[in-house]
Amino acid sequence: MIIYKHKIPLFLKEAIQDESQVVCVKAGRRTGKTYNFVIWLLVKLLANNNTSGLWVDTRHSNLDKYIERYFKPILTSMGIWGQCSYNQQKKILTLNNGSYIDFASAERPENMEGFGYDYAVLNEAGIILKKSGIWDNTIYPMVKQAQTRIIGTPKGKNKFHQLATMFKTYTFTCYDSPFWTEEEIERAKTEMPQEVFRQEMLAEFIDGDGSVFRNIQQCIGGELLSKPKDNATYFMAVDLAKHSDFTVITIGDYESKQLVYFDRFNQIDWGLQKTRIKDIYTRFNVHQCVIDATGVGDPIYDDLINNNMNVVPFKFTSSSKQALISGLSVAMDNIMIKFPYIATLVNELEIFGYEQRRDGSFRYSAPEGYHDDCVISLALLNHAFKQGGGSATVEDIEFF
Repeated sequence: MIIYKHKIPLFLKEAIQDESQVVCVKAGRRTGKTYNFVIWLLVKLLANNNTSGLWVDTRHSNLDKYIERYFKPILTSMGIWGQCSYNQQKKILTLNNGSYIDFASAERPENMEGFGYDYAVLNEAGIILKKSGIWDNTIYPMVKQAQTRIIGTPKGKNKFHQLATMFKTYTFTCYDSPFWTEEEIERAKTEMPQEVFRQEMLAEFIDGDGSVFRNIQQCIGGELLSKPKDNATYFMAVDLAKHSDFTVITIGDYESKQLVYFDRFNQIDWGLQKTRIKDIYTRFNVHQCVIDATGVGDPIYDDLINNNMNVVPFKFTSSSKQALISGLSVAMDNIMIKFPYIATLVNELEIFGYEQRRDGSFRYSAPEGYHDDCVISLALLNHAFKQGGGSATVEDIEFF
């Protein structure tokens, strides 16, 4: 029998030791919830031979990271990692007593259907339960007999909120966590909008979606065009990328503030990207294009200017990105920009939030492992609409 000595933080102790079948834990950022519930799952499985566990997370690409960051170090400290095996392809961790953990992601729910488990942890529940069908149709049938822990930071009043009203729920805030200093909390209060602070730090379920962008559904409308309409004035925005991220091109009608063209691609060299941008610019007879001219984007901007295109550069800094995103947030709050239903764009808007830097400050970003290129391109398009064809610089952007 393995005895693992781990000092549970006092504020988490009652939740960890609760033997209810289903327990929800809503917690602010950096409270140790993931680490401690990895231990909870491992201890349960190691105490019961030949039992099954399920760990559900946000993205498929994150699963191996959790093995390296949490499971392997903890099992190593127990002295049994060498007796365990991890099938990276199938995402199955088999323990030395015959128990095992299936790792699955909400990104690929079809990969986890058809099994039953004894123990389960749903990590980042605020994100993975944005779509209620993930729980209703996929996860619940597999864990209805399992001891299940649903943990995460709230992301509006979605399925996570509903489950928290149905089952035993514990709440932990930044004030409970030993990982936050008083100075860092006060700084977060200053830098984060009040609703975001309440959600991300105080673990509150906020009315509405509780995220950076609200009224997403109300802003959906119109259709994409393959060619321009007569007498319309079009603006264009380009967020550049070459390898792992995506280049995203958006075009919008200035009068209606309606997105009418969307293109997203990666793994294309700069020469082909420039040709693609020029072709779309010419096809829609674009009045003006706002383009990311940060770093590698600078020479792209120079080349487009040399081709007699009306291109305005946007250089990203911490403050300019904050202003850009705030501008889009305000536009969506007031439904002053419209876009057709584009699944990738809508998903990025829904999950876009705050990320804490190592120095304690915050920046707008997508969650780890996700992209925000569609959001940035739409924000650049909104910026172009606001400038109305002027040649504004970064310093001219209004902060909200």
